[in-house]
Amino acid sequence: MSYLVVDGFCDDIDQVRDSAFAAGFGTWRPNKGEVGSSVYEGMGFWGNHALLLRSLMASVGPVAPNSMYFRVTNVGMERAYIHSDRETGNHTCVCYLTDHEEVSGTAFFRHKRTGLESMPSFAEMRDSGLMDELKSDMVSRDPDKWEQTDFVRGKKNRALIFNAPLFHSRFPLEGIGDNHDSGRLVWASHFFKINGVGELY
Repeated sequence: MSYLVVDGFCDDIDQVRDSAFAAGFGTWRPNKGEVGSSVYEGMGFWGNHALLLRSLMASVGPVAPNSMYFRVTNVGMERAYIHSDRETGNHTCVCYLTDHEEVSGTAFFRHKRTGLESMPSFAEMRDSGLMDELKSDMVSRDPDKWEQTDFVRGKKNRALIFNAPLFHSRFPLEGIGDNHDSGRLVWASHFFKINGVGELY
């Protein structure tokens, strides 16, 4: 499995968490294109990203973030689905900001019929005729279609860094708690690494 787990990720994790709560959360309705939800509840775009980016670069070297946000999920919000971050960057970092280790985390999956553990590019899916099948199966989360291959617990101040194309999902599917203070809070960044000559990879 292509991932890295870093415990004690950020020395200033409570300062980061407080900054996210101070900024607040709302509903984001993006145009995600061919694959992806069009409604994301509990999203926060303001907060102290710099402290987390410093920690990320200490773990993997120079990075070029493509997107980053805080997200809190509660019971009653939209149900999680199996997905890939392929179109948002080559790598993903999820940092867990709350104490829900026993009931929360991130799961990885294999698509049973195809054996795929990573989502092909949109062009590859269109050329192979897989686009509609994978889109439907990702949203359905049907256990007849997917096998869970691994699970990383959401320990506070743990970062999970992985190859963005991998199929994954947050857990639990329905969120935790009934307000922002009791919910599952994470920071996520989709990014590229930068090599010695400034190229993204």
